[in-house]
Amino acid sequence: MRVTQVIRQKVLIRNLILAASIFFVSHVLGVLVGQNTAEGLIRQFGGILGPLAPMGNLSLLLFLIIFINNAIKALGLVCLGILLGVPPVFFVGLNGFILGGFSSALESVNGWRYVVASFVPHGVIEIPVILLATALGLTLGMESLKWLVRRDSRVKLQLADCLKVYLKLILPGLAAAAIIEVFVTPLIMSLVNVG
Repeated sequence: MRVTQVIRQKVLIRNLILAASIFFVSHVLGVLVGQNTAEGLIRQFGGILGPLAPMGNLSLLLFLIIFINNAIKALGLVCLGILLGVPPVFFVGLNGFILGGFSSALESVNGWRYVVASFVPHGVIEIPVILLATALGLTLGMESLKWLVRRDSRVKLQLADCLKVYLKLILPGLAAAAIIEVFVTPLIMSLVNVG
């Protein structure tokens, strides 16, 4: 099936709406109750990247780390969807919660303008792409469930179609988001921080 046909399937569109809803609700919960969790994660993340700081200009390395990390997670969302869609639902919920907590923690220190400058430039691409990967995983999970209850199922064909979408839409979207996150977002953040 062609990529355009795959993304126009009604079941995929419903799963995309479901993924976006789960992300939104968990994000709101993260904003409301996740600030302490996010502050601990920020400290841990700073500890991980700290040893890399003496290496000078980290832009290319940071781009590769972000892109590869997101590409692996997105592939996992698609492929692990075969486990009845449970891993993608858990992942998108957890990430919405963590992002909400980070937003809340950043807002309490730097204000909402800084939060918007920190997430929106690359998030307008990255979040929809991750939600698409989640929806593909959920679609694959529905096919797996059909197979389990001995109904007509096309798990292998659905997986092949999902991987086509991953290669043609998700990977390029994640690359664009990582480029923006590394090279554009910091500039916008510095402008907001100065103003």
